[in-house]
Amino acid sequence: MKRALVAPITDTKQTRFPLSEGECHHLLTVLRVRNGDPIEAIDGQGNRFAAEVVLEGKGRASLERKSPIESPEDRLSSPVHLEMAVLKGEAMEWVIEKSVELGIRVFQPILTDHTVVQIDRKGPEAFRERWQKIADESLKQCGRLDRMEVRAPRAIRELLQHEPSISRLWCFEGETEFTPDFPWAPETSELRVLIGPEGGFSAGEIQLLRSEGIRSIRLGPWILRAETAAIFAASIATHVVRKSEQRGDGDHGKTTGN
Repeated sequence: MKRALVAPITDTKQTRFPLSEGECHHLLTVLRVRNGDPIEAIDGQGNRFAAEVVLEGKGRASLERKSPIESPEDRLSSPVHLEMAVLKGEAMEWVIEKSVELGIRVFQPILTDHTVVQIDRKGPEAFRERWQKIADESLKQCGRLDRMEVRAPRAIRELLQHEPSISRLWCFEGETEFTPDFPWAPETSELRVLIGPEGGFSAGEIQLLRSEGIRSIRLGPWILRAETAAIFAASIATHVVRKSEQRGDGDHGKTTGN
């Protein structure tokens, strides 16, 4: 089923939904939809409905709702934040795409001592906008209903200073034992997983993380590439949270608006 992203629904009685310029381009130029074609509309906040395409001329289109608005909770993300050191080129884009598919709710790019990408050249917001677009395309492809929020890159020291979290873990190849499961208490509401860059965290960053009392974990006996570690850790983290949800430890399936 082809999907389109509409603005967050505020009126459940609304029947006509205008599309952004980017969505129009994707539907009309890439997917080549025609007037009256069926499509599934999602608003990125957990809602979906069946619709038909209404062409309006000059590259513009809207959607006409043809079914009630649904909000199935089994199609939502888990309360997991992936805090990922910025990687070069396609590796970063690949991690963002797969993070959406795995159910990560918030993706926080971080800048470390060993980060090689020059964020200042284009500015953090330019990178964020591009990565959010990639995340939204993955959202439509995989059938998830809530957007993964991609935040602007920020320095790791700034992140730890302004967003302390008792549920943050950091992946460190220097740990001696494999951590098969991630400790997480539902009352903390979210689980944050921190992944370093290709060259690993610097000695100063390791000291900082330890001084903050953040628990380090090891993902296995081998040293993983940063993008591999990110996907492996994201898989474990979302699995831990979903197991907790199934046990009824807490209601974490609903989106928070971020």
